[in-house]
Amino acid sequence: MVDMIIDSNGEPAIFMQDIFESVRIPNIVVTTDGTILAFAKSGKLVRRSEDKGKTWTTVQEVGHDSGGSAIVDENNGDVMVVNSSKGHLWRSHDNGKSWERQEIIIKPNALNHGTPDGVPVQTECSESGLTLQHGEYKGRLLMPARIMAPKGTNDQEWWPYHYNTAIYSDDGGKIWQTSYPVQSGTGEGTLAELSSGDIYYNSRSHMSVDHRRRIAWSYDGGNMFTDWQVSDELYEIAQPHYFRYGRKPSYGCNAGLVRVPLEATDGKDVLLYSAPDNPGGSRIKMTVWASFDGGDTWPVKRLVYEGLSAYSSITADKDGNVYLLFEKGEEKLYETIAIACFNLKWLVAEN
Repeated sequence: MVDMIIDSNGEPAIFMQDIFESVRIPNIVVTTDGTILAFAKSGKLVRRSEDKGKTWTTVQEVGHDSGGSAIVDENNGDVMVVNSSKGHLWRSHDNGKSWERQEIIIKPNALNHGTPDGVPVQTECSESGLTLQHGEYKGRLLMPARIMAPKGTNDQEWWPYHYNTAIYSDDGGKIWQTSYPVQSGTGEGTLAELSSGDIYYNSRSHMSVDHRRRIAWSYDGGNMFTDWQVSDELYEIAQPHYFRYGRKPSYGCNAGLVRVPLEATDGKDVLLYSAPDNPGGSRIKMTVWASFDGGDTWPVKRLVYEGLSAYSSITADKDGNVYLLFEKGEEKLYETIAIACFNLKWLVAEN
């Protein structure tokens, strides 16, 4: 049994339940009609909720070769699971009830990275995509992605050649352009659009010894990323089995990021970020942070789950309800994928 996400007076509220077992890689979106789609196994499996996360349909396979990350096309309501490395997607016209497979074209960036015939661009393990809402590129579909050059492996000696990037489409998902690099040594990225139209990019950092997240910005709709920065407040966890070369690199962890819909914030930019909160340590303490100044500072932080926790994906609806999908364990990592549902009042209640 679970409690209502928001009581009749709109007071602080939260509930949590396990919705997948023995699988990894969560991804979550809210469709244009308010349906919540929770994905697991890198976009292979999905469950739907039409009552703000209280009850869920049985586990459904998106498609026999589905994979990658999800995006909601706010222009027409379609939902897609984009497998950029394989050159296809699975599309739903009915908020995740049924799916159809479509071939897509992936165009490389200037480094000739991105095409399935060369070094592929991968959406797997990155945060959900979004539809740009502001400025010159309004309506563009934009998704975080990564390049694992030159061999597509995660062996540590190749980390300097890895980088986060993005893919974007201006024709509803038929053709995707691979963006320029975000920063070397990064992977599994997250991005959000501010009301100014600027794109904030938050990266997992494999190579940093300061255990801090890497930040970049795009001012052209996600094609070029500049203003590389180190976060002053958002830190990485560490993985001891990667401590082979000199000082200990963070290796880091996948994280979640969303801008709360402006309808729920009186038109103000509110960013939410989710990750384990154990700087330089192991994967525990799933936590959500909030920023009210475009990611410059993160004054609100609230623990969601004390125990073992790892990858996460976070989204929010127009009523200010937040949905956090994350890998959770009691005795060992990755036992389940859980959904935590709460409202903004709960998030700020202790701050």
